[in-house]
Amino acid sequence: MSSEVKKSEEIRRDSDSQYLQGRKRKKSTAWAGILLGVVLWLGLVAGGFYVAKTYIDQSMQNIQQTNAMNIKAVNDRLDAIASDIQALNSGLNITEQTLSSSGNVQMELISRIAEVEARVQELKESLDILKEAP
Repeated sequence: MSSEVKKSEEIRRDSDSQYLQGRKRKKSTAWAGILLGVVLWLGLVAGGFYVAKTYIDQSMQNIQQTNAMNIKAVNDRLDAIASDIQALNSGLNITEQTLSSSGNVQMELISRIAEVEARVQELKESLDILKEAP
């Protein structure tokens, strides 16, 4: 019986050994699964960040291009307004010169009218004198 006990003990040890090896395999498989899950999760997170960064960069570039076109349009409009203002200033200067020259003409006309009125007055006096004369 001792040989049977030894055999049964060996069988028990072998079965215990197989059981422990099976548990170790299950534990290592579980750890490998967990590690694989964490690596996949990290990969998804990194991929998400990459996609988000690419999208944001592309959106920023589109916004910058749109702003550049808008700035160019505004600058063109400002140039057009500046040229219109220059034309208005030139027109004002010409009008001012015309007004000042017309002001001089008006003063000249007033002085001539005054001279003509003075001559008319003299002529009236002369006519009155002639009317009184026999």
